[in-house]
Amino acid sequence: MKLQLKKGTLLVNATQFNSVLNNAQPTDYDATTCSASVTGSGPVQIVSGTKAYAGITGSVNLTGTFAFIGPFKKNGQCNTSNNANPVAQWTSITGAGTVSFG
Repeated sequence: MKLQLKKGTLLVNATQFNSVLNNAQPTDYDATTCSASVTGSGPVQIVSGTKAYAGITGSVNLTGTFAFIGPFKKNGQCNTSNNANPVAQWTSITGAGTVSFG
């Protein structure tokens, strides 16, 4: 995955992190409000960087939290289809790790 930052780019391998998020299930689903959140954590390897990040390597453990409100169907039930567009959503991704510049 290529991350465009203000002072250059980072190329990271987010395969494990993405796998965790793709398999995460909501832990607080509320059928009354059609809302839920999902959290997952996993490692990301930093492969390379450009400009200010040239020569960077290392790893970061990321935690992603996603909260959303889903749409209702005409019958008043939540539309839980994977194709349903959320009415609102919020995302936070934080991480900590060790990097070095070679």
